[in-house]
Amino acid sequence: MSEITFVCKVTSVHPSNDAYGNEYVCVEFAFEPPKPPSVVQMPPNMPREFSMVMPLITQIPKMLLQSKAYSNRLVLYLTLQEWDRLRRKYQFGDEIEIKIASEGSITAQLVQS
Repeated sequence: MSEITFVCKVTSVHPSNDAYGNEYVCVEFAFEPPKPPSVVQMPPNMPREFSMVMPLITQIPKMLLQSKAYSNRLVLYLTLQEWDRLRRKYQFGDEIEIKIASEGSITAQLVQS
């Protein structure tokens, strides 16, 4: 079995507490899943005028600003002491390459842009 590699973004860095009141820094790594293509089926008996306008109408949803939906791939909880020991803290929007080796080890590396 070979390693698994995927790129995701840091979508959230926030404080978190467990059931015992211990404090953590939660870092969420997520990706934007591809949107399914929108398919518009035109009825065969449509008036000619409408069929000429239909290509323009199908472009309207693409032109409107749409919010992005992200799905978590990895969520990391660091103690405050662990967070403080990081030389470079994770920041919202960072692109990270996650590698999972065949034996199960996980590495996260900042993608240089």
